[in-house]
Amino acid sequence: MKTILITILSFAAVFSAYSQTAVTSSSKSASKQISFKKNVPPGIVKLLPDLQITNQTYADQNGNNIIDAEENASVRFTIENQGKGEAQEVSIKITLLNSPILGLDFQKTLSLGVLYPSEKKEITIPVIGGTNLVNSSARFRIEALEKNGFDAYPSEMEIQTRELGKPEVIVADWVFSTEGGGRIKLNSPINLKVLVQNTGTGDARNVNAEFILENTDCVMLDENKFNIGILRVGESKELNFIFTATRKYAFDKIPVIISLSENSGKYAEKKSVSVGLEENLTLNNAVVIKGDETSSAAVTRASLSSDVEKDIPVNPVKYPGRLCLIIGNENYSSKQTNLKTESNVRFAANDAQIFREYARKTLGAKDENIFLLIDATAGEMMQNLDLISKLASRIGPESEIFFYYAGHGLPDETTRTPYLIPVDVSGTNLNAAVKLSDVYKKFGVSGSGRVCVFLDACFSGGGRDAGLLAARGVKIIPREETLTGNLVVFSASGGEQSALPYGEKQHGMFTYFLLKKIKESSGDITYKELRNYVTKNVSIESLRINAKEQDPVVSISPSVENKWETWKINP
Repeated sequence: MKTILITILSFAAVFSAYSQTAVTSSSKSASKQISFKKNVPPGIVKLLPDLQITNQTYADQNGNNIIDAEENASVRFTIENQGKGEAQEVSIKITLLNSPILGLDFQKTLSLGVLYPSEKKEITIPVIGGTNLVNSSARFRIEALEKNGFDAYPSEMEIQTRELGKPEVIVADWVFSTEGGGRIKLNSPINLKVLVQNTGTGDARNVNAEFILENTDCVMLDENKFNIGILRVGESKELNFIFTATRKYAFDKIPVIISLSENSGKYAEKKSVSVGLEENLTLNNAVVIKGDETSSAAVTRASLSSDVEKDIPVNPVKYPGRLCLIIGNENYSSKQTNLKTESNVRFAANDAQIFREYARKTLGAKDENIFLLIDATAGEMMQNLDLISKLASRIGPESEIFFYYAGHGLPDETTRTPYLIPVDVSGTNLNAAVKLSDVYKKFGVSGSGRVCVFLDACFSGGGRDAGLLAARGVKIIPREETLTGNLVVFSASGGEQSALPYGEKQHGMFTYFLLKKIKESSGDITYKELRNYVTKNVSIESLRINAKEQDPVVSISPSVENKWETWKINP
């Protein structure tokens, strides 16, 4: 943004001998004769005024100290009579020292009348930037004139003018979501969260948004018209539109038109977005807005989602033996009323949802071989672990297991045995928790050709926000578990470290860099390359962002010790 230079030139208030010595009607040495009333006897001192202009300031609507087009502003100052005599018929005169500026209008004169000794008047001169204002610099000259010539020393003020910037009101991002996540259910609410942003160079006024459902058998469940008002340059506004499609809906996708408008009718877009009935949607509470107002010099497009959630690479090859079990345990307080929301694992549900999209699109797993659990109970976790293991054993060595878990992990205080914590299991009673060793054992004896485990959890007693640590009170170094079979485990952290969040990206730190590398490589990457990238970036960024150490660890089964590094995510 250009900066404003306000220069105030004031002159020393030093008067001639008239203000300090006696002035008589017979004085012949004065350069200028001043006439007083005839009834003032010679030799009697005349009390003179002394006008001063002080406290010059500029005020505008948006506070940027620039006269902008279509903006009302003002020049402000104080007129004070510091003399002992009355100032007669005082008037203010404002002129431009440089050439007239197209589109700039201001009050040029103002009459004040009599200004008595020691009297002050606060003056406000309206300044208006018109629609056709040009880029320039206005050099104002401020004069205070008095009937008998006892004028104030003039003052000058220089203020930058700026032409009208054009707004650009766009749909910066949008996300469809449902209450429980997963695919759309007809006759159930669907939430369309939209981020409207002004990416132009001028403020947008009277901004409105309207959501329109094109097809029949679609029903609006809440307001579809929104008045946003003013959107400053770079500013964004989040809107939520709730609707559904009835069971009579006959199309594969549900289109929604987002019609935006602003004051001029020229600088707002009309956009159509759609959601497929087969798409897997995120949870409503997994969507976090990140848009902030920025300077006009560098407007960044706001986003509702992380970069790893956009443009996920699509692998045309499908691997029929690839099995994926994905668990995101976030909302522990929903199943345990004695827990506070601080016990929840931020972004775990979003982590799992997006990992599922990578499983479908990039890893080439078939939909029927992908099992997603959000806020899983102990029973659900054990059932699905059994299911995956049995499917792998039926398929045989051609099978490949990907197991992803984001959530709490805890060690037993006595045995140091690490556990995965379902949302219905307390940190003080691990009887129903899932032993990590049982997970490894099930996968190890399944006969699967490859097993890859991703754990965005820690087992020291401190989670992403140390939520369950309060229930335990200590940190413990978990016992290392023995791995069997064709098993490789990528863990978010080791020892007493915690698995931390990456707030800006709305993911776990480990998950974000895991997905980022899979996206950049489209899955064409070896396990060794993935290990090196994730370990390096998580270690650095965790210190930089969270000010805590987090060093991912890879554990391997002895049976794959000499070959795992050359395995590829996508063969």
